[in-house]
Amino acid sequence: MNLLHNSFKDMMNDVVDYGSCCECGSCVVVCPHNVIEYVDGKPKQTAKESAAFDFCGVSEGAGCDVCATVCPRLWPRESHLKDAVFGEERGLEDIFGVFKHIFVARAKRPDIYEVGQDGGIVTALLAWARESGRIDGAVVSAVGAEDKPCFPTPKVVTTDAEIKASAGSWYTYCANNLALNEVEERDLKQVAFVGVPCQITPLRKMEHMDPSFLIGDKKKPKIIGRQRGFLRGYSDRVAFSVGLFCTEVFMPELMTDRIEKQMGIPLTEVKQFNVKGEVLIYQKNGDIGRIPLEEAMHEYQRPECRHCGDFSAEMADIACGGVGTDRATIVVLRTQKAVDVWREFQASGQVEVEPIKDNKRAWNILLRLARRQRERIPAGPTRGGSAAGMPQYKAAEGAAIALTKLTPGALSEDEVKAGLAAAYGDEARPTETVAYIAGNPIPGDPGEGTGEKRKLPPPLAPEAGGAPPDWVAPAA
Repeated sequence: MNLLHNSFKDMMNDVVDYGSCCECGSCVVVCPHNVIEYVDGKPKQTAKESAAFDFCGVSEGAGCDVCATVCPRLWPRESHLKDAVFGEERGLEDIFGVFKHIFVARAKRPDIYEVGQDGGIVTALLAWARESGRIDGAVVSAVGAEDKPCFPTPKVVTTDAEIKASAGSWYTYCANNLALNEVEERDLKQVAFVGVPCQITPLRKMEHMDPSFLIGDKKKPKIIGRQRGFLRGYSDRVAFSVGLFCTEVFMPELMTDRIEKQMGIPLTEVKQFNVKGEVLIYQKNGDIGRIPLEEAMHEYQRPECRHCGDFSAEMADIACGGVGTDRATIVVLRTQKAVDVWREFQASGQVEVEPIKDNKRAWNILLRLARRQRERIPAGPTRGGSAAGMPQYKAAEGAAIALTKLTPGALSEDEVKAGLAAAYGDEARPTETVAYIAGNPIPGDPGEGTGEKRKLPPPLAPEAGGAPPDWVAPAA
């Protein structure tokens, strides 16, 4: 089995039919040939009504499979993409992923802190980035005037008011990736993308999957170039990504049946939601409704979420969440891009920060939830990447295999060169695999298969990554 080339048929059988499709819609967004549409939350083949659900004429003819290449539920999964995404700049690593800094922060702007979720950091960061010219806008989820109460839809926001209106989490699934179409239509050059882990991973695949799989005996460079444009074009417009910690989201029935019908709380009167050991329903009149978290997870957890092992948005530039905090946000800076953005943001004076060691409860909960989620994924089809021991993704291996698929003599040397040029554009074709030497071992973790009990390590010290860049402790 060649894992380095997933096909449309693989995606439709091993993901959609199997039941692990997270409904992000990325496959629909990147389809260059209008073969699939987003129908009832899933990709559906609509190009040929009489054909089987897993048939794509382009995939089985000239070749394409851009859709399957970006699917977050096919190998490589998050744990297999670390070398490709972080490369030589990869620094520290813990059970919540690769990172450079972890700390806690709160927004200083009262208007944002008041409406924000757990400290308002994501909203404040977006507002600052737009005002400072770092981004033209942002992809978010929000409940607009045209939406049903408590049911957000993907939005592209470009003003301070729109960014503030997107604050807060609603805990129902919203396919943010679908808004990338609007980003392109409006020709926004640089946007921030905010999403849950299964929405961040497709962006990384758009950015890092080797495009040589597009080469084929029957394809002209023009078609290859078009397919490459759909593979890379959307991620090229993302200035930085913000991933949200996520254990699961809930089915619509939590809102319509449990909250509105059983609890008698009109959804029009719900101001905000949060999950802090229980589901908290903040109402406009000041009352707070409560649902035991165990009940919500057992009765209303979205089944697709059980196939996700990424709690802490391990592929994001910046990951944020409010577990174990009091009106504050855990912030994880994973890339150098994130460090650079945060330095400027913090220098603006719009945020206050604390080292993670001052938030031991939040640190402990983060570690527990991250490990629990990694270990909960059920074994599935091999191409789903959930089996133990799956390899790291290496672009150079895909580049080498792609040429072996060409029929000898079907294309001249010049035609092969032209196809490669169309597939890679301005990118350098990877010619060798550089193995990454792993970063610091996970503290207190005896490793897989030792049989020893894992202990929670203490929060990192500021000088060991447990504080923002350039941290200076306040004077006593």
